[in-house]
Amino acid sequence: MKVARAARPASFGLFVAAVLTAVLFAYPATANAASVVATINGGGTAIMDPSRSDFGLAGTTSFGIHATLYSDGTARGHVNCIDQMGSTLPGNIFGEVTSWEGSLDGSITLNVVGKFVGIPGGHPQDVSFSVTILSFGGAGVGQWTLDIGGATACFETLTSGQIVMRRRS
Repeated sequence: MKVARAARPASFGLFVAAVLTAVLFAYPATANAASVVATINGGGTAIMDPSRSDFGLAGTTSFGIHATLYSDGTARGHVNCIDQMGSTLPGNIFGEVTSWEGSLDGSITLNVVGKFVGIPGGHPQDVSFSVTILSFGGAGVGQWTLDIGGATACFETLTSGQIVMRRRS
């Protein structure tokens, strides 16, 4: 006894070819993928210099920075900066690192998209900001700025902890 088989439409083969082509173009070739050029890690406390802030901000900050820098200028990571009570503008600004610019032999700017929460009891507000690491190192050596809209909100010098960059070869 012979069983009848349903005929496949001729367009089925074209459909499969189109799907496979779309999948191949959706994923870039590994050879063209951006490579990691450096990682930045740091955390500790810092003191804000009001004479180097466009807003005169002063006080003590607790901070944490982690970023992976890629050869195409993109970056991934997180920045968190808490201006403690007693500071000119106590609050928490934090977010995800999206890109970087600068020189691996000089200062590095991390571009961040995140939130600002004023203390006490503030509501999160969307904010884009940048963190420029002026010098890597520990207390008294490590320095960084936090800029919002092209203005330097904070100029920070580490009082404890460190900021370290590890380059990849």
